Amino acid sequence: MLKFLLRIVLTAALFCFVFPEVIDGVTFHGEFWPQGIGYALAFAITAFIVNVLIVFGAAAFTVATLGLGLIVVWFARVFLFWLVPAIQLMVFAHYFPSHFQVTGWVPAILAGLLLMVVNILTNEITAKSSSSR
Repeated sequence: MLKFLLRIVLTAALFCFVFPEVIDGVTFHGEFWPQGIGYALAFAITAFIVNVLIVFGAAAFTVATLGLGLIVVWFARVFLFWLVPAIQLMVFAHYFPSHFQVTGWVPAILAGLLLMVVNILTNEITAKSSSSR
């Protein structure tokens, strides 16, 4: 639960403060509270749905190709992992254009990489705190 709350707050900070200042082409219109936190929660739900669709699509592709598609799925998972957060941001910007806008794939990829770094750091911080108990 702590990891989820920390990730929501950090995602809201990314939306409100970091993305608009660091990456040209990513804008957020709203305050940190309540819009930033609300949209970070909505982004978490959107990211979960996109991840589920990717997993189901990869599983269906693997089954449909009798396992041979696993080579393609493995290649995509290993070499294109950085593209998933960009897809999540583009989907999110499509459904909430009044508050969050991404002007293209390059800003989405850069913002996705920042988001991925924050998620990795959040996992590391919460893993260390739970192992010290």
